[in-house]
Amino acid sequence: MAGTMVIVSASLVQAQPAAAKPDPIRALQAQFVAGQGVKFKTVQQVRVKGGHGSVTQEIGVIQFGAKGAVASDLTKKVRYDKGFFDDSKKDEREMRKSLEAPGRVISLPKAAYMQGRWAGEGLPEGKSWVRKRPIPAEPEGIIISVFEPSTVKALIARADSVRGGVVKGSTTSAKMAALSPVFRKQYGPGGKSESGQISKITYAFSLSKEGLVTRLRVTMRMPVPGGSIVDHVSDTRLYNWGAKVSVAAPRADQVIDEKDLKR
Repeated sequence: MAGTMVIVSASLVQAQPAAAKPDPIRALQAQFVAGQGVKFKTVQQVRVKGGHGSVTQEIGVIQFGAKGAVASDLTKKVRYDKGFFDDSKKDEREMRKSLEAPGRVISLPKAAYMQGRWAGEGLPEGKSWVRKRPIPAEPEGIIISVFEPSTVKALIARADSVRGGVVKGSTTSAKMAALSPVFRKQYGPGGKSESGQISKITYAFSLSKEGLVTRLRVTMRMPVPGGSIVDHVSDTRLYNWGAKVSVAAPRADQVIDEKDLKR
């Protein structure tokens, strides 16, 4: 009897189907719950080939709604390469170095709020925020939005390799502009540079066991006037998926509207 039970038990174990692989699209859509979000850190390098450049760091949170990213709160800081301003006059150098001061950006559906370096200069006393037109909730340095299910689905389908939870592939700025609403807002409807050329893009993103993106690495080689190439290299880490997030506007008495500031 004992021997029979062992044999039956073994056959039942063998008969169990293999665990289904997670579906990244369903996993992402399941995160689109009001009051939930994800934390992130993005580091983007922008550098002229063979020349100087800058490194921008963005840290913060993204809040979701029923259809995707609806709000974000991020702190942003730029650091320029040593020697970047050597060809400038002293007063210009000092002014440009001030661009390295950190700033904060709050993006909401109806407006964006800028503080610090991103707010600009000349704010009235008591005002530390400038209200501007809405901008995408995704960090600018991410290049490719992984919060758009259709975009993620297309990138996986077109990938050169999907192995061990890592998706690798390549595309162009024109194809991304046709695919992604966020990309179109950031880089134009045609995805072309100022000289009318198309950029080459390579991407790699890692998926957790639940199917959620935990790291995204993107390189975009952008031709610019004069025959030069500008490389945009972005590395983003996403963590604490499903965290409680509530992004709110700054206090009204600390805010000035952009049009009032111009006047």
